[in-house]
Order: sequence, then C-alpha cells, then structure tokens
Amino acid sequence: MSLQDKLNKIAKEQMDYATDNGSSVLSTCDERGWDKDVWNNKKEIIKKLRDCGYKVSVKVGWGVTDIITTRIK
Repeated sequence: MSLQDKLNKIAKEQMDYATDNGSSVLSTCDERGWDKDVWNNKKEIIKKLRDCGYKVSVKVGWGVTDIITTRIK
C-alpha cells in the first residue's frame, strides 16, 4: 500500500466514523510506538477531511496531537 493510499484510508475511516457517530478523534505523536506516517502527514490528512466538508479541530497536550473530525449537518 502506498503512503497516499494509507493516508486516504485513514481519512476515510475518520469520515465514516464521524458520519455514523457525529465525531471522531485521531491521535498522533512523534514518539516511538506511534505511526510516523500519520504524524509526518497530519496536515495532509486534515486538509483531506476539510476538503470533504468536515469540520476539523486540533488539540495538543503532553506531545499528543488529537485531530477531531465533526460531521457538518
């Protein structure tokens, strides 16, 4: 699976979950044990979510970035 395919899959999973449940949270961190592709490409994931019409907010705490995706009714 290419990196672009992986990022599209992650974005689609977040959109599907937000559509079904109202919102979703994707957490990422630049530490060992976390997915570096998500960390290094979080801006691209956020752009994809926004381009598809979802509201996206970001919270950072203790080095962890939470990407909150919300369905717009």
